[in-house]
Amino acid sequence: MEASLQVLAFWVVILVWSFASASSSGPEDFRRAFPIVEPDSEHTKLRLAREGLEAIQRITTPIAAVAVIGPYRSGKSFLLNQLLSLSCDEGFGVGHMRDTKTKGIWVWGTPVELDIDGTKVSVLYLDTEGFESVGKSNVYDDRIFALATVMSSVLIYNLPETIREADISRLSFAVEIAEEFYGRFNFEFC
Repeated sequence: MEASLQVLAFWVVILVWSFASASSSGPEDFRRAFPIVEPDSEHTKLRLAREGLEAIQRITTPIAAVAVIGPYRSGKSFLLNQLLSLSCDEGFGVGHMRDTKTKGIWVWGTPVELDIDGTKVSVLYLDTEGFESVGKSNVYDDRIFALATVMSSVLIYNLPETIREADISRLSFAVEIAEEFYGRFNFEFC
């Protein structure tokens, strides 16, 4: 499956980048959102964003990621700000117009540190570009969805209204991608 190969390549690049350099920035430099995956100008391809990867590569503990996906203008960024106890002025950018504010996938630069069974874990929050916005293809939406699915430990599908058949199809697609990705590497999949 082409999408799973792209996801594998994405994580290989992140791992190589993580081991290749170290960052000397203080935590205050990372108290904002950073892009980790950005669209090209035509919204047909995705590319890695250096500043987001630098925010991630400085983390030395195991990482768990919470990603929020859903249609555009459905409150994904607002929900993440609530989870982080941040106002809309200090957290992820929240748009008030019809145009989407988030392009690609963004990460909050300061992880939430948790102790899980005696292990310190850094929880990252990922904001994604919404589906079905004007000027984008379904293939582009599927790429964002697939990347968010395999990058996250917890995936929140934020819907502003009732569940539609298309939403169920997208979730089914996410499960297929995750099963194939984790199956290739013999990871335990729950």
